[in-house]
Amino acid sequence: MNDLERSLAFTPKPEQIAHVRSLPRAELPSFAVVVPSFNQANFLRETIDSVLAQDYPNLEIFVADGGSTDGSVAILEEYAQSRPGVLRYDSRPDGGHHHGVNKGIANTTGDIIAWINSDDVYLADTFWKVATFFHYNQMAMVVYGRNRYADRELKPVIDYPVDWSPLISEQRRRMMHFCLVPQPSLFFKRIATTLCGALNSKILDYELWMRWQENVPFYFCDDYFSLSRLHDDAITANADRKLLSGICEAVHQYYGIVPFSWAFKYAYTFEHGAAWARGAAPPAGRKVQLMARWYWMSMNMRWAPRLALRALRRFRTWAAQGRRIAA
Repeated sequence: MNDLERSLAFTPKPEQIAHVRSLPRAELPSFAVVVPSFNQANFLRETIDSVLAQDYPNLEIFVADGGSTDGSVAILEEYAQSRPGVLRYDSRPDGGHHHGVNKGIANTTGDIIAWINSDDVYLADTFWKVATFFHYNQMAMVVYGRNRYADRELKPVIDYPVDWSPLISEQRRRMMHFCLVPQPSLFFKRIATTLCGALNSKILDYELWMRWQENVPFYFCDDYFSLSRLHDDAITANADRKLLSGICEAVHQYYGIVPFSWAFKYAYTFEHGAAWARGAAPPAGRKVQLMARWYWMSMNMRWAPRLALRALRRFRTWAAQGRRIAA
């Protein structure tokens, strides 16, 4: 993100936030917070407390628990009784993380949807800043802010490499190479799921953002909204070959090519794992470079027939329209 792009991002001013805080409750947008969780009793309470600490009046929380056996349900029942009408939960086995998120979206009614994993936390006043953004940008449907990775005790470790451009074409070009958006720092209006669909892939947010960006502009708020906790069981710290292969296939689906940048990440992870999450940065080396070239060629060759089928469908559609015009 260059200086010009950053200057065009929205940064809520104190007087703007104060104005939104002064609005009657009926004029404030409602927030629905979806928390997918499974056996995260060690962190679940902090996540929920970070939502309640926002002190936002129009708020509902839905925890989609995948049938935890570690004491999570007892914690959820405690909050459900102490905050009736605010927190609800459903604890039973589901089809995984993306099913839990979709269940939460379907079981809430808030205007603005926030989705946070049960080991991450929101920073103070985040919801008021997001409400301020949507108050002054009423046509917008998606906004995200900055995020930091933190250790188990929530001490910041490193910033998420967030990026943004005011141009949709440039957003999509950059998104091809990596996920610009820190998931817990993104907020969207419910209408976005109606127009563009909800999660339908185990690749989770990355596939969703690529799909939405085909039609919907993403806006950026230049402020920190959340902390993502790194620990042994965190999804981010356990990116494996299967997940990265799925990412590469999803990128090819939306862009028609697997860029070398993703083939390189695949090869690097194959050799070193998620080294960055351990605070390490081993050199790529010749082996990784050769592996990356091989993966880049093989992945693009493997999924090339899909491009041909897509082109054939477009040609048939064009031909059918031509026949209708001629008739």
